[in-house]
Amino acid sequence: FGYFSGQRGDGAAISLGEVLGSDDKRWEIQLKGAGLTPFSRSADGRKVLRSSIREFLCSEAMHHLGIPTTRAGTCVTSDTQVLRDQFYDGCQKYERATIVLRIAPTFLRFGSFEIFKSADEHTGRVGPSDGNVELLTKLTDFTIATYFPQIPSSLPTEERRLAFFKEVVESTARLVAEWQCVGFCHGVLNTDNMSILGVTIDYGPYGFMDAFDPDFICNSSDEEGRYSYKKQPDMCRWNLEKLSQALAPVLDQEKSLPLLRRYDEVYAEHFLTKMRSKLGLRHAEATDSDLVDALFETMHTTGTDFTNTFLVLASLDPADQECFDRCTEDLVKQCCTIADLKAACKPKFSDR
Repeated sequence: FGYFSGQRGDGAAISLGEVLGSDDKRWEIQLKGAGLTPFSRSADGRKVLRSSIREFLCSEAMHHLGIPTTRAGTCVTSDTQVLRDQFYDGCQKYERATIVLRIAPTFLRFGSFEIFKSADEHTGRVGPSDGNVELLTKLTDFTIATYFPQIPSSLPTEERRLAFFKEVVESTARLVAEWQCVGFCHGVLNTDNMSILGVTIDYGPYGFMDAFDPDFICNSSDEEGRYSYKKQPDMCRWNLEKLSQALAPVLDQEKSLPLLRRYDEVYAEHFLTKMRSKLGLRHAEATDSDLVDALFETMHTTGTDFTNTFLVLASLDPADQECFDRCTEDLVKQCCTIADLKAACKPKFSDR
């Protein structure tokens, strides 16, 4: 939530190793929820059935939506019981401990490069490998050589590292544009939940919007709306700034930060291209962005269901009046009632 915690993650993941496929693609295999690790802090390193099923289902759904993501291989539950407070209301109950086996080309995150961070100006915390520039150099160059083969090894070191950062910037911009186009809200967009490969990672309190609301918050603990739907593009950009800071000992920020201009450009381009496809706009027009903005404003005003709106529009044949009338009726059915809109607009106050 904007502050450096010192340790990355909750210590509930165990990497089993890496497999090189027949197509030479790399897959890291990881268990989530297998038990205590040296990094579990005061937790037990376990996950429960409900959260594991959520990760399994959503990662596969995102894959089949064409959105870059980690994948779920298996979901195994047990008779082992762990105590959890599902709604953070003091009512704890026992639940089944469950393990998800998940795979990705790598689970390296922005936060992986922050373990070398010196004292944070706000919290005073330092990374566990504070000041170890030698190890940061090894990690950076290993990452480029292993996971970014498209960057020529013949380039000078600084140019290779700049090309690496540019690739991360652009893939992140495309990823969040994909999220915005399907109404997906991640919920916890900190640096440790951002993949260097631009894939969706760590499915926690995520959510898909029903009634369209730019201020949609899927994480009940996000009282300030830091990770709301409309703020996701800004948060991902902020995380890239933090990655630039983490890389500063091996990559001059005066050269890396200007590359963030590409984030804004790539995000705008990819979002509009995707929206044109969703709306069936065959030819790009200068007014397309205004059309999308007007659609979203109407959806917000009427509380229209995000997914179903596009589903109805996909069946529209403007040349068929009967089809046009039917789609209009179906669109109206997707709108919230006045009572629903009034309830949604009530101010929210924290119990604290």
